[in-house]
Parts: sequence; C-alpha cells; structure tokens
Amino acid sequence: MLQSWNPWQELEDIQRRLSRATEGRNEAVTGRNWAPATDIVEDEEGLYIYIDMPDVDDDSLDVSTEQNSLRIAATRHYKKSDTQTVHYEARPKGEFSRSFTIPNNFDLDKVEAKYNRGVLQVFIPRTETTKARKVEVSTE
Repeated sequence: MLQSWNPWQELEDIQRRLSRATEGRNEAVTGRNWAPATDIVEDEEGLYIYIDMPDVDDDSLDVSTEQNSLRIAATRHYKKSDTQTVHYEARPKGEFSRSFTIPNNFDLDKVEAKYNRGVLQVFIPRTETTKARKVEVSTE
C-alpha cells in the first residue's frame, strides 16, 4: 500500500510533542525565545500562516524569504513604568524566530503579510502551474 507523506501533519505532531515535553516550564517568561501559537492552513489559492503575537510592536516584525524558506521574527518587550511593581509575570517576552520550509508549489516571491489585532497573517499563493484550472473540451 502506497502512503503519501504529509509534511503539515508531521509538523503538527512535532509541535504537539514539544509542547508536552516543555509543559510546566517557565522558560517563556524568562526572556528566552518564545513560541506563539501558530496555525497553518492551505486551500486552492495558497498557504495561510496565522501567528498570535499580541503586544508585538509593528517595528520589530520581520518576515523574510530565502530559497524555499520563510522566516518570521519579532520581539515583545515587557512594558512597565518605574512606579509599578511586578507581582506576577506569566506573559512571554523576548525574541521570537521561526522558519518554515515551503514546498515548491508555493510562490515565495508573492508573499503577503499583515498584522491585525495581535495576529500576524501571512499568505503564500500557489504557483500558477499548480492552481487547479478547468480545461475546455472541444467537440467535433
């Protein structure tokens, strides 16, 4: 029986295992790298990546491509005044960087990104040759 490989399912499995392995640790709060929640969705038009990044300054967002890789980076700073005392801190801060290997049937030259209400939305369209199209059938 021939079984097809689904890289997105494998990525989700790895992410689930990493989440379980780091449960209960407080690394995200200590200023080390943090990993915001990410969804990857695909349809006939392309690939959509949604990353939850509330309180990230627009200036710190960096979305870049190289060969078949998409890299997303940002920094979230803890904002408090000198008159405030922190009693509890659980929201992650610090630098975030993540790279995604994008299959060849998506066009990294036409990536679109927008940041709205704390969510970074990245769209990567399919290449024209991989989009579904209707073929007209001629009759004689």
